[in-house]
Amino acid sequence: MAAATASSVAAGSSLAGHQARLGLPRRQAVAPFLSSSACTRGQSALLANATSARPAGVNGPSFRHVAPRAAVSKGSYGAHKVKGTGRPVMEDRVAAVAAREKQPAFFAVFDGHGGAAVAEFLEKELWPAYKKSIETALSKGRSLEWATARAYEEVDGRTLAPPKGFFGMMMERGMGGPKCGSCANTAVLLPGPGGSYQLIAANVGDSHTYLSRAGEPVKLSEDHKPNVEAERLRIERKNPTPGQPLVRMAGGEWRVGGLLALSRAFGDVYLKDWSDGTRDGARGGFGLTAEPFVTVVTLAPGDDWLILGSDGLWDTVKSQEAIDLCRKQGPNAQLDAVAAELVGLAQQRGSTDDVSAVVVRLPTADAAPAAEV
Repeated sequence: MAAATASSVAAGSSLAGHQARLGLPRRQAVAPFLSSSACTRGQSALLANATSARPAGVNGPSFRHVAPRAAVSKGSYGAHKVKGTGRPVMEDRVAAVAAREKQPAFFAVFDGHGGAAVAEFLEKELWPAYKKSIETALSKGRSLEWATARAYEEVDGRTLAPPKGFFGMMMERGMGGPKCGSCANTAVLLPGPGGSYQLIAANVGDSHTYLSRAGEPVKLSEDHKPNVEAERLRIERKNPTPGQPLVRMAGGEWRVGGLLALSRAFGDVYLKDWSDGTRDGARGGFGLTAEPFVTVVTLAPGDDWLILGSDGLWDTVKSQEAIDLCRKQGPNAQLDAVAAELVGLAQQRGSTDDVSAVVVRLPTADAAPAAEV
């Protein structure tokens, strides 16, 4: 069954008009990232206000407000990852931070390439920077989209920096080497007033997140690959020599610079140019950037599962299958085992890639939707 997709709102487009086309209530447009960034912000209100709107493609019941549980406890999520067959090292990393009372919870899948150094760094360092950015945004009245993009850019800059010390200037830039990088797929569960929850889903690369709403998958991420037309056009707009395309076919795949089959990623300093004085490859070089796609969702009563996975999972397992597998679990299911079952299913179907999955039983799962009137 096809998943409803949360599309990005391009810079300069009308957020209110986009929401109206989706049948969503009008809301104030989100603040831009810093002062000059064309940050991909997603919709700040997509799937929000469930009392008056449903996600595209989901014909579920109307919802009434029911206060959910207070926090995501340690037993409410599970994670599993396996090394791909024939691969020398495991390059995926996962992260899960349980929430204390009134504190946010964080979940992530980092799909590394060219080594595991960047993915490992993100596993340890992205959430502390991200949490601080969220706190700054909330204290200054900035948007959660702004907080996410700010954290992603800051941490990406740290992966690109040359080694410290006297001899650092003579060494290769880039954590793990110039060709080491990682996709990132993150979800933050933020408790709000009256027992409400906001979910901040963000990604760079080709790992994905799905929300289970009314038993159907709602996609909260997008593909960042050079064969996606919007990404190809974004990259080529920055091309200083249009006669020589930056997106080229190599090894049977479209690649940035004929080298990388991703259009957004952390790290990969060899495809990011600092010649204009900035850290973000979106403004120079080959157009590679860690600028995230961001969707902010207000959870509705009955939203029950969240699944994050690397492309090694989603290349062989359909989103509806994954949702169905999670929804059949009993209340006392060991969720690490559920994540392992998803990963095992991908392997059974022939995945040779590293495969990672994080599953989260949402605090709104027990708040049943109201009957259709």
